[in-house]
Amino acid sequence: MGLRPDQIARIQDLQERLAEVFLIEADPDNWNGAGKLPTEMSRDERGDRHWDRKGAMGTGAVLKYTMDIVQHSTTGGGVEVSDDDLEDKIKQAEAKAKKALARVMNKSAGKDEYDKRIGAKG
Repeated sequence: MGLRPDQIARIQDLQERLAEVFLIEADPDNWNGAGKLPTEMSRDERGDRHWDRKGAMGTGAVLKYTMDIVQHSTTGGGVEVSDDDLEDKIKQAEAKAKKALARVMNKSAGKDEYDKRIGAKG
């Protein structure tokens, strides 16, 4: 399952656009509550800031994935990938994503519980 030159060019164009978005999203000056200490932020600002970081991480992950695809395609990885192999890789990635989401949700629930215990105001 090799990529055609036109597909590689389209992915490279996508990379450039993703890189521009990533540079904006990853800049802490663009996050909610920029310039404030965490103790000065409202609960909503802290939560929104958390999702700002998560969004940047997600964009960065997609960018890295496109870079890996192009690198593999242009270095002549030359290894044909069967549909079964690709399906296995997709299932593995989905399982990792589910675990990561569970960790994030558990941490979020833990943060809510912590805020309740200390009587944090938002």
